[in-house]
Amino acid sequence: MEKLLTVAVPCYNVEWCLEKCLSSFIASPLPGCLEVIIVNDGSTDNTLQIANGYAAEYPGLFRIVNKQNGGHGSAINTAIKHAVGKYFTALDADDRIITKNLNAYLEALANTDADAVITHYRTVDISSGKRKAHKTAGIPPDRLYTLDDFTKYPGEIYTCAVYHGLTYRTQVYLESGAALSEGIYYVDHEYATLPFIKVRTVLPLDMFFYEYYIGNPNQSVSDENQIRFLGHTEQVVRRIFGCFHDNPGVSIGARRYIARNATEILLSFYIISMIKNPDKPAGRQAAALLRRDMRALCPEIISITDGRYRMAVVMSLLGFKSGTLEWFKRTPLYTLYRSAFKRNRRGVAVS
Repeated sequence: MEKLLTVAVPCYNVEWCLEKCLSSFIASPLPGCLEVIIVNDGSTDNTLQIANGYAAEYPGLFRIVNKQNGGHGSAINTAIKHAVGKYFTALDADDRIITKNLNAYLEALANTDADAVITHYRTVDISSGKRKAHKTAGIPPDRLYTLDDFTKYPGEIYTCAVYHGLTYRTQVYLESGAALSEGIYYVDHEYATLPFIKVRTVLPLDMFFYEYYIGNPNQSVSDENQIRFLGHTEQVVRRIFGCFHDNPGVSIGARRYIARNATEILLSFYIISMIKNPDKPAGRQAAALLRRDMRALCPEIISITDGRYRMAVVMSLLGFKSGTLEWFKRTPLYTLYRSAFKRNRRGVAVS
């Protein structure tokens, strides 16, 4: 049977969670049109032994690719070269798919030729068990849109246009040349952005597929690791701004989409460097330098972050930390400020 979907599972020393991840693909009936590529990224624990067990028991479903350690981006870059499915997506080894929806999702993929498919996802806090639904909103689902039309809808449509919600037509991903940065964290932003230079059509589905587990202090998204690896975020900012700058001839929808993602990752850098970072002077200097470089590259994007940048500087001077920022987000002033920023962001020039 021809494969409809390839799922890449990057693995590095994940013996503690891999069984739960891989077991989530075992549906009834077993989908013959699915392949799961387990990329063993130089693991030194029992990751490979666990993967071998699943590949032996379900040889038509699981496939193993071994490589030297190169990081998350390297593992996905390797997987796409081996993918044979019509569609391609990725799942972190400490996460799971929602098994009961697997066959319905595969059926949806079988009935479309969309370049990018977007699904809802859930987060699950491993310490509290709290679940939160993240859903594409503000657009009628289960319809095929051109990217130009898709990006005309309000900002809520982007909620699931992220690593945890995106599946690409494999040929489109390959044609984009979207090789992710290797040896660094936070390349999920690149995954959700770079292929869009070739995306022409988008299908948002009213369906949950990915379950994202959060709350692990060792995750790259913990405050401590975001500060520690601030340079990695900077590299990703530069990569996405470079994508916008280097591809002036793509569609208006692609320009809007890439500009929006460039804005979001830059704003994230501001928060990490100036608020989460305890070294406030160094954080403000890092933000100012990066902002200077990106203004020279893409002034039309930088201009719409002016207000948020000034606000972050003020917060930094006032000694804001993550907890202070979360308190501020619950105040009416922040709500008004966010609304004003959203109105301003819609005016970004993408011609």
